[in-house]
Amino acid sequence: MISRETYLELRKLYGDVSSWTIWSMPDKTPKSNTGDMGVFEQSDIQDKLNNKYVFVGLNTSSTHGKQQACAWKNFHSDYSYQNDYKLRFAFKNTRFWGSYITDIIKKYPEVDSAKVKAMLKDNPKIVSDNIKDFKRELSLLSSEKPILVAIGNDSYEILKNNLDDEYVIKKIPHYSIHISKEKYREMVLESLGDYHDD
Repeated sequence: MISRETYLELRKLYGDVSSWTIWSMPDKTPKSNTGDMGVFEQSDIQDKLNNKYVFVGLNTSSTHGKQQACAWKNFHSDYSYQNDYKLRFAFKNTRFWGSYITDIIKKYPEVDSAKVKAMLKDNPKIVSDNIKDFKRELSLLSSEKPILVAIGNDSYEILKNNLDDEYVIKKIPHYSIHISKEKYREMVLESLGDYHDD
C-alpha cells in the first residue's frame, strides 16, 4: 500500500511514462480490457498498490492503440498487437500485482530496441540523465529501496551498469517473447526465484 499523496505526486510527474502492474480482467479474449484504464478511477486504488518491487522496461512505448492520452497508460495498451496482457497474466495472484512499472529511458518512443541501444551508445549523457531521474522517481515511490526487476536484457544491462552497487536487481524475460502467456508466467516466476508466491 502507498499513500494517496505519493500516488498523486507520481501521477503528476511520471503518469505519462509509467504505471502499475494492475489491470482490469479479460472477458472475451486474453487481450481484452488490457487498455481499460477504469481500474485507476477507483477511490481506493492506492491501497491496492505497493512499492516493494519496481519493474523496469527499456523505453516508453508509442503503441497505445486508440487510447487517448491519460495517466498510467504505459503498459496498458489496447493496440491489437500488444503483449501487455502477458504481464497481466504473469503477475495476477502474485505479490507483484500492484507494483510500480516504468522505463529506464523516458521520452524516447522507439519500437526497435536495437535503434535505442545505438542511440544510447552514441549519447551516454542520455543514460546518465535518465538514471538521475530514475533515482528521483524511486525516492518519490519509497524511502526504502525496492527490488528492481528489469524486463529484458537491455534494461537489465543499464541497471546493472549504473545501479548494481545500490539495489538488488533481478531480470525477467521481455513480454514480447513469442511464447504463450502460460509459459511466460512460468518463466517470469522462475526467474524471480524466491521472490514469488507460487
